[in-house]
Amino acid sequence: MNFELYYEQYKPLIQKVLYKCKVYGNYDEFRQIAVIALWEAIESFDDKKGSFDSYVYFSMMHKIMKEMERQNKQRERFIITMDDELQFLLESRQLPEIINNITLEILWQKLKIQDRQILYSYYGELMADAEIALQLNMKTDTVKKRRQRLIKKLRDHF
Repeated sequence: MNFELYYEQYKPLIQKVLYKCKVYGNYDEFRQIAVIALWEAIESFDDKKGSFDSYVYFSMMHKIMKEMERQNKQRERFIITMDDELQFLLESRQLPEIINNITLEILWQKLKIQDRQILYSYYGELMADAEIALQLNMKTDTVKKRRQRLIKKLRDHF
């Protein structure tokens, strides 16, 4: 049986998996991931271990959930802003150069010392929120929320 026949047969299952995973954005991308999972399931299925329908269903679910997790981690790590200069400066992760920017230097001086430490540790030293929290004797969620508020504050000034 060739892949096109499998694809036609399992098209409703692909739709069901996408619905179950609550895929709304990037629908085509996740649909493609499910199709690839179908193809991989066809290639790797062993009929001695169970039914193909269950195998392909869970293969698709697993691939989609892994990709969602990857995208969520990436989204948490990178800051999306409309201002290109701020975006470039933050993504460069070279905080001493950011501070040299006159506008940011003024804003930097207005920040509390602990807020500066959070930003410098995250962008300058590439530390994770958990590491910063440990260093500053704070909760990880507190550091994360505080950093997000600081970035919003910087964004609003631009």
